[in-house]
Amino acid sequence: MAGLVAFVGRELELSRLLGALAGDAWLVLVTGDAGVGKTRFAGEGMARAGTGGMVAVRGECLPLSGTLPLLPLASALGELASLDGGRVLAAALDAAPGFARAEVGRLLPQLAAGAGEPGAAERGEGWRRERLFAGVAELLAAVARGSGSGLGLVVEDVHWADSETLDFLTFLGRAGRAGVVRVVVTCRGDEVPLKPQVAEWLAQARGAAGAEEITLGPLSRAEAAEQVAALVGGPVPPGVVEELFARAEGNPFFTEQLVAAAIPGPAGSALSLPAGLPARLAGLLAARTARCAGDARAVLNALAVAGRPVDEELLGAVTGLDVGAVRRGLRELAAARLLAHDTLPGGGQRPRHALLAEAVVGGLLPGERAALHERTARALFTAGGEALAGEAAGHWQAAGRPAEELPARVAAGGAAERVFGYPEAAGHWLRAVELCQAVPDAASAAGIGVPQLHVRAIDALDLSGEGVRAGRAAEDAYRRFAGHPDPATAAVICQRAAHFRAIDAPAAGLPLINQALRLFRQAPPSAEQAEAWFDHANLFLRSAQGRLGGHRSALTRALQIAEAAGATTLIPRVLGSLALDALLGGQVEQGLGFLQRGQVLAQAVGDGPALVWLAVIDSNALLKLARFQDAADVAVRGLDAAGEAGLAGSWTATVLAVNAAEALLALGRTDEAAALVGPLTSGPPDRDHWLVHVMRAEIDLLRGETGAAERRRRLLEAITAGIGSVDLARESAQRAAELALWAGRPGDALAEVQRVLPLFTVPDLTISCGWLLAAGMRACADLAEQARARRDTPAAENAIAAAGGLALWVRQMAGAPFTDHPFVAAIPAERATWDAERNRLTGPSDPAMWGWVAKAWQDLGCPHRAAYAWWRQAQGQLDAGQPPTVAAGALRAAAAAADGHQPLLAQVRTLADRARIPLQPPAATGRKAPAQAETPAPYGLTGRELAVLRLVAAGRSNAQIGADLFISRGTAAVHVTSILRKLGVTGRVQAAALAERAGLLNNPQP
Repeated sequence: MAGLVAFVGRELELSRLLGALAGDAWLVLVTGDAGVGKTRFAGEGMARAGTGGMVAVRGECLPLSGTLPLLPLASALGELASLDGGRVLAAALDAAPGFARAEVGRLLPQLAAGAGEPGAAERGEGWRRERLFAGVAELLAAVARGSGSGLGLVVEDVHWADSETLDFLTFLGRAGRAGVVRVVVTCRGDEVPLKPQVAEWLAQARGAAGAEEITLGPLSRAEAAEQVAALVGGPVPPGVVEELFARAEGNPFFTEQLVAAAIPGPAGSALSLPAGLPARLAGLLAARTARCAGDARAVLNALAVAGRPVDEELLGAVTGLDVGAVRRGLRELAAARLLAHDTLPGGGQRPRHALLAEAVVGGLLPGERAALHERTARALFTAGGEALAGEAAGHWQAAGRPAEELPARVAAGGAAERVFGYPEAAGHWLRAVELCQAVPDAASAAGIGVPQLHVRAIDALDLSGEGVRAGRAAEDAYRRFAGHPDPATAAVICQRAAHFRAIDAPAAGLPLINQALRLFRQAPPSAEQAEAWFDHANLFLRSAQGRLGGHRSALTRALQIAEAAGATTLIPRVLGSLALDALLGGQVEQGLGFLQRGQVLAQAVGDGPALVWLAVIDSNALLKLARFQDAADVAVRGLDAAGEAGLAGSWTATVLAVNAAEALLALGRTDEAAALVGPLTSGPPDRDHWLVHVMRAEIDLLRGETGAAERRRRLLEAITAGIGSVDLARESAQRAAELALWAGRPGDALAEVQRVLPLFTVPDLTISCGWLLAAGMRACADLAEQARARRDTPAAENAIAAAGGLALWVRQMAGAPFTDHPFVAAIPAERATWDAERNRLTGPSDPAMWGWVAKAWQDLGCPHRAAYAWWRQAQGQLDAGQPPTVAAGALRAAAAAADGHQPLLAQVRTLADRARIPLQPPAATGRKAPAQAETPAPYGLTGRELAVLRLVAAGRSNAQIGADLFISRGTAAVHVTSILRKLGVTGRVQAAALAERAGLLNNPQP
């Protein structure tokens, strides 16, 4: 029979694939049942794309429980390193940012020498994972740019992918990162059940912009006939083709196996297909492998159990055969079409299909399987050390050898952490914990510290985003080891448990952090001890309690210990917190000094994460100082630095994006803020990025998309309800209250304010509560105004009482929210707003007060808040009976400053329409342009009559209509009489019904 045959059929699908590779798609998902030819299809497509200059590299996922994370990516990079004698890789590394070389070296050992990569991952350094992703992405982009035609990355069998590989693919596609890199992913459509993370990734990929899915079905009868002829090397009788097509149902792999199993007939006669084979593939494969015996069978069994490509040396170690015997066995398997045809040079051999391997393993006796797993584990660890320790551990587990499995798990956990495969590392650490409990002697014999394994598992789970599981693991470790005889060990256990308790119940964690600090006093200075003091200061004193008392001394202690222990990654973070402490305490110059010191230190050691963290502190300080343009500039530069450091998806980058957007919104530049935040909020909110979604909801509101804003807020409710930081809770509630106010729900806005204020038990951080309180007072004033319009005295009294409750809280906080502070420049304007809203509780607005408010916000450079004050000023002037010409100035100023705030602009226009105030002032000179003829409304109603009719339909009395439109009650009555006459009706109810049927009640266009 013929060797590897030419590609058959699929021309329509190939056309789609090539179109996607040449177009805007960054991801092509190729799906289909096992054996349908996904690998051949992807290979053919990339080969054709390669004729146009596209560089293609490939990696495959393996069906292993303990493989090294990012294995397909490492394989693809290895293939890249072999192209053109390594020159393609070298040129790309030269073109990529400097940090990329060290990060790629984590996956390419030949680049790692001298890179200074860390050992086990330090707690709190999940950023390094994204730095690795960023480094590899930069390298791939450099290759793509260098080729001129892009780069194609093929990831085979993503249904077996590890979570880190999936996260990298997500990272590559996020916000257009892929650029000129095209990703082709193959996935079995019949793999049931899929791992949860794979199923979730597939769902997101299918709904992502720039992704295209190509589903491969069976070959047609004509295509199957072409395949069979190519396999046989000549014409095949139609009857044989029909039988093959009926039994294989157009599946190329099944067809190939049936042809390979066919028995050649006598000279000149047709093939004789094996009789009695079941329709299912398992029976077919069993029949297919039954011909193999001796060395070939031993090699096939070893390949099937290994579950990965295996080279000749490893096969020899597992089977006990010499090289000659291994090669003879491989040749026999190749002749029988039982080996994969797409094996890379030097990449080892594997069975033709995963289902073939499953059938072979299933046919082994339990003792045979266990022996092969044991020999494979020894051979893998000998050949690859820690790099293959995860696979070795899986084989030790399958062989039922826990004593050997434990050290392999420990080695695998460390190896996974070094490439930031924290989910995989967590699995290894948790399994090691189980083994220690089941076989305690094994841990002692291996010299493994069981408490340290618990800590590694906790940290890996935390860095994986599994905070809930990490918290449970921390509680389990606390129950087991809080009384450990070594004080340092017990202290670390207590600190971990305290840290996770602080997220949802800070009061429950406080005794534990205090216990940890007492225990640490009995041990030498360490990074863990410094971090405990850092947590005590930030999580328990400032964030959870809003308390600065003791905060400075705790941070100072953390700094001293960090310096003594040489914890260089912690020192700039402590300095940043000291800067914030000084700023909040009113010591602005000292705070800026701490900040500068931290920046100098971080720059000296090239600590990218510290620089990004300090940019958060810096931009936040500039926001508080009302230096909005500077704040935006610092935050945007910080975002650029975050990208360079591989931190684009981190919490700190999220906060920087929020700070930049907040500064832009303060300046009235809504569209610029939307452009910044939009790409970061394309998916649903989660615990790592919820804050930027809070900002997106505000932007949606300002752009007039109130429904979208409210839908996003509802998604955020479950996340924001458990915020442990009082300051973040304040910010979330403040924006939620603002949304509720503009959506016409002042009661909900007041509830948001009342919910968050009790979290502040001391005045220290209430200096940031001014705008929250002003929103609460506005809600009270709106409720009172509505109650007066309904003549609902109890409701009005309730609103006044609620306002009194807010004022009482301010007094309990010693007036701090409205006392001038050198760090919070907006306090005077917030105080003026509070006073003006409070004045509105019992009657019309005081125009003079609102004029002062507008001036205060205008001086700060906040156009939207100034516009709100001008709108209230004009409203107060008209309510006081002043002529529209008096209110026109404030109303026109409001309209000009409200650009980018659609709800406010709509209110300004409504007020202008009712008062008949043109928002564009008349031209000072020149001839007046002739007025355009007004398009007559149905029934001959004038514009003023239409406005009156809408209020009639809303149930307003003549007096209320007059108040709304700033006309007298008598004038309103004249308009109503005219409307009834023109409509030909005798009463208000008839007029309202007719107006609704005629479409006269639609809101006028602004």
